[in-house]
Amino acid sequence: ALTQEQLRQLTGFSLSTISSTLQSFLQTDIVDRSMILGTHTNLYKINSERVKFDYTPPVGILEDLEALDQYIVERQAELRGQRGKHPVETEFLHRRLNSLRNYVEVQRRQIRGEARNAFFQEDVSELVIRSEVIQYPFDTRDLEEDLLGFLGHLKNDPVRARILSKFFTHRSLDQQTLTDLSGFSRSTVSRVLRCEVKNEYIRVLPREHRKPRIYYLDSISMSILSLILKADDFIFSAGQQFEETLSKLQSERNSVGNWEIDFLIGRIEEIIRQINEFRNDTRPLRRAYQELSEFLRRGA
Repeated sequence: ALTQEQLRQLTGFSLSTISSTLQSFLQTDIVDRSMILGTHTNLYKINSERVKFDYTPPVGILEDLEALDQYIVERQAELRGQRGKHPVETEFLHRRLNSLRNYVEVQRRQIRGEARNAFFQEDVSELVIRSEVIQYPFDTRDLEEDLLGFLGHLKNDPVRARILSKFFTHRSLDQQTLTDLSGFSRSTVSRVLRCEVKNEYIRVLPREHRKPRIYYLDSISMSILSLILKADDFIFSAGQQFEETLSKLQSERNSVGNWEIDFLIGRIEEIIRQINEFRNDTRPLRRAYQELSEFLRRGA
């Protein structure tokens, strides 16, 4: 287990780089976080359940996502019963839930290697303009809490999870409204927003004179998938570095030769093999991501 400061000393990277990278790892369950008792310092360690370099299909994840899909279908059926009273709000929420269904469908194609559904319409641009904060005439808190229960990648950070859940149902929010809805302090909300904007999960509109800044999440599906693919890309990027290290070690072995070098060569060769295997295993995810991107660009 290591603190951010220890990671900075060991890697030579800046604290901001380490923080943003750890956020990606937390969001994909690559690392776990705990707090040192009596301090405000976090410890980070590899999640041994998640990081085994054993890429069997994550059936348990798919079971949770299938349950989420069924839950959304039931909630959308309930929303249809309210369309007469609240047509804009119910249609907006229906499409936001469609975005989560699209995320489930992409994961289904990755894990099962097959498509069950065509992608669903999730564009809400003609319903509510991006700079407008939607006001619901009914309570959405139970829905937000239920959705978070299904999305395991948010479980390690309940503060971040609650704030992001508001974007699931609202798309666009200013900082004060988000503070009121989440119940957190303005400083906490500001900290989370800065991090999410930096990670490009949440976007922000240009500042307008004497108006609050508007933060927005256009597509839930694309935002979550982009984070997953960024974490994968980080793993893939290490492949070239390991190849270079392997070449140097092989040169040293030819000149001096010892069992320590042979041991390291064997370990690095295994890591390279695992990275290449992982790359092959995740190709269906990237293909499904591209298919969803094209669907959304067509505005279907």
